[in-house]
Amino acid sequence: MALTQQVKSELATVPVLKPESRRAEIATMLRFAGGIHLVSGQIVVEGEFDTGNAARRLRAGIRELYDFDCDIIVVNSSGMRRGTRYVVRQVRRGEDLARLTGLIGARRVPVRGLPAQIVGGSLEDQVAAWRGAFLARGSLTEPGRSMALEITCPSSESALALVGAARRLGIGAKAREVRQMDRVVVRDGDAISELLTRMGANESVLAWEERRMRREVRASANRLANFDDANLRRSARAAVAASARVERALEILGEDIPDHLRSAGELRLSHRDASLEELGRLHVPPLTKDAVAGRIRRLLALADKTAAERGVAPTTAALTSEMLADDK
Repeated sequence: MALTQQVKSELATVPVLKPESRRAEIATMLRFAGGIHLVSGQIVVEGEFDTGNAARRLRAGIRELYDFDCDIIVVNSSGMRRGTRYVVRQVRRGEDLARLTGLIGARRVPVRGLPAQIVGGSLEDQVAAWRGAFLARGSLTEPGRSMALEITCPSSESALALVGAARRLGIGAKAREVRQMDRVVVRDGDAISELLTRMGANESVLAWEERRMRREVRASANRLANFDDANLRRSARAAVAASARVERALEILGEDIPDHLRSAGELRLSHRDASLEELGRLHVPPLTKDAVAGRIRRLLALADKTAAERGVAPTTAALTSEMLADDK
């Protein structure tokens, strides 16, 4: 949640010069943070936020663009409700504000998605809509396998409208329903960085990218360590299996073994955990890894041929199930 609060604090200070984009942000904040209520036949517009900066930004925008004075009510945490909430409420002239922002139509019917002027607006309006949605109901998780920028939406229509706005910006976002709640999610790391940058959270992007890079470096190091460890286990198992077969080969052949093959086999038994490269360096004179492997291979082949002629168990009979097991 620290990243989310950092992004929201920064977005609450982003200057917006075009009135149309400011209206798009205000309308989206109201649409995603609460909406319209009918109290005693009177339309009341309100939005609930988890940061005071977002609530104050909304009130300032409404005052500057529409010359309406909103109330901010602070609701302290209690019971099941965690954290302080900030409610921006427009009681007097609430219907006028709802009409000016496009939240209701001519027949006082609330919009289901986003107002038409936002959906058909400029690219700056799409960015403003995303900024307003994030300030209202956005969250950003830590970089990693489950990283995501997510917006909780008041309806499926508003989720689809937000996905359409992202598509116009060239960013892939998906709408989905989780626990009967409509959400819009961006999971690609590069897309998250681009979207945060477009919204104006430049400092937060730097912090998020730094954590992302650190996670990726750590994950790469862990993968390499696991890969090396698995290779070592396989090499050790192969050496033990080869030693068992060589020991059985020497039993089968007895004294009837060429000297160069016997020396390679005895070297294998003297250094059961060593790699072929290490055995080559220990041999007198030194041999290459391929030369050692070739001599041991010929020793085993000769022993298996002799075992078949005598009708006895071959060298593979010395292998156990543990030696034959594969790493998972």
